[in-house]
Amino acid sequence: MARVSRSAILQDYRTRSLLESTRKIIAAHGFDAVTMDRVAAQAGIAKGGIYLYFRNKHELIVAAIEEIASEMLRGIETRVDPRASPWKRLCQLVCGQIEVMEQHRDLLRTLLLDRRHLLRRTGGGPSRRLLKYRERHELHIRKILEEGIRRRIFQPVDPAPVAFYINEMTVSTAQRRVLGLAPSSQKAEVEGLLRFLSLLLRDRQSTDPKS
Repeated sequence: MARVSRSAILQDYRTRSLLESTRKIIAAHGFDAVTMDRVAAQAGIAKGGIYLYFRNKHELIVAAIEEIASEMLRGIETRVDPRASPWKRLCQLVCGQIEVMEQHRDLLRTLLLDRRHLLRRTGGGPSRRLLKYRERHELHIRKILEEGIRRRIFQPVDPAPVAFYINEMTVSTAQRRVLGLAPSSQKAEVEGLLRFLSLLLRDRQSTDPKS
């Protein structure tokens, strides 16, 4: 096994410190509060040291969002049992997504209200990378739908746009809670969404008792 150098360990530590500091500032004060001076002070690193790892503020913010997106996706995917039926996997995925978003509600409040860094085109590669996490998540949903359609558990639908709609409905359900607009419990909100998805997707002719 190759030995990790001391400089590589230090670089990883400093990068993580900068990203964590950026995430905390975004969660507490929003994107506009992120400055190189503030991040450096929060991380205990000289301002000039930031430029060894990130070229500008936008790149730093995108990297921080990318890290949380990756962490959230892993959290959602670990909640899905690949051996379960398509409908049960879809339920697990929706429940998992809302649970994970709830865990990061302070940061997500800012991300959901201010999506400029997700939509910005001048950032090139970094901004595009953020969209890859959404695409990966929706691909997971699409594959579940495709299997359910083949097994006649779901009605025949176009899985690509439907995966997009399911993700948007799940995000909106979580957003209601994050913004304090949901009058009922998380469990009730999830159950309501799943009942709605069942009405839209389930094939009433299915005889599969495990669906």
